[in-house]
Formats: sequence, C-alpha cells, structure tokens
Amino acid sequence: MRIGIVLLAAAAWCLFRIALVLLGILLYLLLLPGVIAMKRGYPHTDRVFLWCALLGWTGAAWIVALVFVLTRRTSALRRYALPPG
Repeated sequence: MRIGIVLLAAAAWCLFRIALVLLGILLYLLLLPGVIAMKRGYPHTDRVFLWCALLGWTGAAWIVALVFVLTRRTSALRRYALPPG
C-alpha cells in the first residue's frame, strides 16, 4: 500500500516537471518573434513582444509578427547595405 502511494507521488512529480518544461517551451515559442526582433536590433522590439504576448496565442497574430520581423530590414542593415547598381 505504501509503495503504491510513493510511486503515485513520484509519477505526479514527474508529470508536474514535464508540464513545467512544456510550458517554458511554449512560452519561448510564443515570444519567438520578439526574441528575433531583439537579436536583429529591430527598433520596436517592445511592441513586437507586447503584440506576441497579447495576441500571439491566436496563431494568426503570431505568424504576422514573425513575418513582419523576418522581412523588415533594420536601420543597422540599411546603413551598411551596398548601394544599388
């Protein structure tokens, strides 16, 4: 009887830890466009983080934010880009 309770508690603890890891991964993926914007030096990174935090769970807003961050050229990239021609 006691071994069953200990095993049940151990299984519950393992499931809790797995759930915390999955929650952390999901939170990172939710804020991924903001992380990309920060790494690329995008000037409105705070807006991207806010957009993802408030509307990213819808999926469509997350995709829009990701495409926006990946397609926008930052000011640093424009400064060092070669002139056309």
